[in-house]
Amino acid sequence: MKYRTKLYISLVAVAFASIVLGIVIFSVETEKLIFKMLQSRSLSIASTGAAQLNPEMVLQGNGLTSINVPAYLVLQKELRRIAAANRRNDVYVSDVYTLYVDPQNKNELLYGVESDINPDPPGSLYKDSDKDKIFKNRELSYVDEHFVADQFGLWLSAYAPIKDENGTLVAILGVDINAKDIHIRTQQLIKFAIWGLIASLILSIIIAYFLSKRVTLSLDHLCYVVKEIGDGNLQKRSTLETNDEFGVLSREINKMARGLQERERLKMSFARYVSMHIMEKILQSEAPLKLEGERRKVTLLFSDIRQFTQLAEKLPPEEVVTLLNEYFEVMIEVIFSHSGTLDKFIGDGIMAEFGAPLDDVNQEEHAVRAAIEMQKELEKLSDRWEKENRPRIRMGIGIHTGDAVVGNIGSERRTEYTAIGDAVNVASRLEQATKILKTPILLSETTYLGAKDKFAFKDLGSMALPGRKEQIKVYTLDMEKN
Repeated sequence: MKYRTKLYISLVAVAFASIVLGIVIFSVETEKLIFKMLQSRSLSIASTGAAQLNPEMVLQGNGLTSINVPAYLVLQKELRRIAAANRRNDVYVSDVYTLYVDPQNKNELLYGVESDINPDPPGSLYKDSDKDKIFKNRELSYVDEHFVADQFGLWLSAYAPIKDENGTLVAILGVDINAKDIHIRTQQLIKFAIWGLIASLILSIIIAYFLSKRVTLSLDHLCYVVKEIGDGNLQKRSTLETNDEFGVLSREINKMARGLQERERLKMSFARYVSMHIMEKILQSEAPLKLEGERRKVTLLFSDIRQFTQLAEKLPPEEVVTLLNEYFEVMIEVIFSHSGTLDKFIGDGIMAEFGAPLDDVNQEEHAVRAAIEMQKELEKLSDRWEKENRPRIRMGIGIHTGDAVVGNIGSERRTEYTAIGDAVNVASRLEQATKILKTPILLSETTYLGAKDKFAFKDLGSMALPGRKEQIKVYTLDMEKN
């Protein structure tokens, strides 16, 4: 059997099964819903009507034997008023009547007063099949659990107790609702739904025919998707989802596109943080790159522009932004050129890591070289700005090597590749301490030990960093010899 034929038969079978199931569910649920609504309405009419009646008037109607006495007529008028007030197009109140317990036989109910034109004789025995349930629920409101059919039609009855001011049961108010019209309209609605679903089946058969015919276009579609991906549209996906050869090829093409897209997304994401040299190493590495938080040795570099707040107060905001953008552009290029990773901008400051996301055995040396070059590039930048009648700026840099948790940290809605730990705080405090010691670059002993053979250092002794009680040994660079 050809695939086109199998597809056609499957679509028609599913459509037929769905439509039949829909008809059954619609029919059952519609009847249930309408019945529940009618039950609620009937019970509401009975309860409201019972509350409106004067118990003394009802009590006078009990035990009458004639419909022509004043007590009967007065109560009948009230019952007809209740019936008329509750008649609607969708709810036809046919009869409202009272029932009371037979004084001679406590297990029987007798008719009291009835709103119908041809009422049952007052005092006659109530013989309907629901008598036992009415008796059982005579102190509460009660409604039939199903429609009752007889020679006069289809009915739903509700009952509510009528009590005097002492709470003694005087009588039971019965309300009969003619459900024939509603039942007929429900059946008509179901018929219309059946015809509509049959029309849907016919339409489904036609659509299934044309869909099955389109299977011959599958190869053209796959060729088009491959061409789009080859042209750089990595968002393109094949929409063929079948279990034949075309489906297998479709899934493999989509898998390939997702892999290319993930690679491109990784490049785009980390291109903002690392140099292209490191990016190529990440992409060529066979070992999986861990972007979740992990503890590792890193060298942290913090830089900050001196007296930037005062500078920003003197310059227009547009000029401040221009100045910062030029400054950041140069500094980031220096950091990237020495295998550093940009963590974040902190106002006019920069936080960078060396040794993440890829391990770097020479991270201390790379961080120190980056700091030296950053200061030199800042001098060049300031020289140019001075010629353009713009202010010169100075910068302090703090560097520390230690363990930190590095990776993507944050929530599902927002993440950030950063470093967390005491090593970060130490590096930040070293940058702040450059103001106190009036030196452009300040390093911790751990960074010094990793780069002491590469540069000329000056030992500044031990000091307590701002915000920390413990003292650490600090070093600076001899800029004239480096």
